[in-house]
Amino acid sequence: MANLAQVLRLRHYGNIKGIELFRKAKAMSPVNPSFDPENLYFITTTSVNRSHLFTPDKHKQIIADSLVYMRQKGWFNLYAFVIMPNHIHLIVKFFSPYNLSNVMRDFKKYTSKQIVRNCRAENLRELLSYIESAGEAGAKSQYKVWEEGYDVREVFSISFLEQKLDYIHHNPCQPHWGLVEKPDDYLWSSACFYMEDRPTIIDIDDLRELLVP
Repeated sequence: MANLAQVLRLRHYGNIKGIELFRKAKAMSPVNPSFDPENLYFITTTSVNRSHLFTPDKHKQIIADSLVYMRQKGWFNLYAFVIMPNHIHLIVKFFSPYNLSNVMRDFKKYTSKQIVRNCRAENLRELLSYIESAGEAGAKSQYKVWEEGYDVREVFSISFLEQKLDYIHHNPCQPHWGLVEKPDDYLWSSACFYMEDRPTIIDIDDLRELLVP
């Protein structure tokens, strides 16, 4: 299996599709930076209290279907993803007028409603009771599936991009998760696309098409 540096041919690249990644001479990526439609972003968002609300495959599918919808509607390009039992990671590029905050707001609102609906349909009483109690504590809605806010970091260098892509794909293999032995065995990520050149469970955009010598 090729490592990610080999897969992405990163050794001598300094640009992403003409974007000067080092133009701001940053030592590290800013947390929650100002939105810029020209940039790539690494996004993390978690379930309420980091509870394992996305363990059922149906709930992971709801999240995946929402990502598919937004990508197909031209809200963003989706370059990498992983859907874990209590959080997700994404690498995306947004398109105006669909800015980061609006997309994340709508994504969370829609997936929350669908997950609540599925809990009712499948009589998942324990999960439904938990997200109801979380909603009561938050006092903003009857049910709460996601934590408020999200972590977003601008992709500011090739090394940062490689690091986060590697982190996304190896997340399911971490000892505290132990979901699979190999990254490309995990159904709910983009690992198989980059590591084995196989289709993922949802269509994504190829990072390699952005990289220029």
